[in-house]
Amino acid sequence: MSNKINRRMPLVLKNSNKAQITDALNKLYMEWLEWSEQVKLIEDHPYDKNTHAGCYADGEQNIQKHRILREKTLTFLNNNIQGHNFMSAQTSEWPSEYELNRLAIRVPERIHELDILKESLQYATAPDSFWKEQGKKFVANLVDFPKAILSILKNWL
Repeated sequence: MSNKINRRMPLVLKNSNKAQITDALNKLYMEWLEWSEQVKLIEDHPYDKNTHAGCYADGEQNIQKHRILREKTLTFLNNNIQGHNFMSAQTSEWPSEYELNRLAIRVPERIHELDILKESLQYATAPDSFWKEQGKKFVANLVDFPKAILSILKNWL
């Protein structure tokens, strides 16, 4: 038994623009869905069973394409969302995946993890700068509030 306690990091947006993060994540998610459809159409490629694992039946170009999309996604997550490492929680860092599995197994796993992240994102905390910006907007609206009331009163009188 391991003495290591699995402590989850809180999900925190590194960028205060949640809409921008969500849009970019949705675009990556769509790329994963498109990739999933392409993976379903892969016909086995020839490979040397004596020197290569079965995953090479997916074709080296497809394996490389998968790695690129995986790293692109990981770079985005590392730059924008802290605490996303709950994905594939059995390992120390996402996307730790068993690379000897066929893409037809690996791609749905990544999509499922992105589903979980997308659903969890609404509960992520925002950086302090986000709340500072919200406070500035609130104060700016308070300054304009008396003008708005005077304008309404003038129209009623």
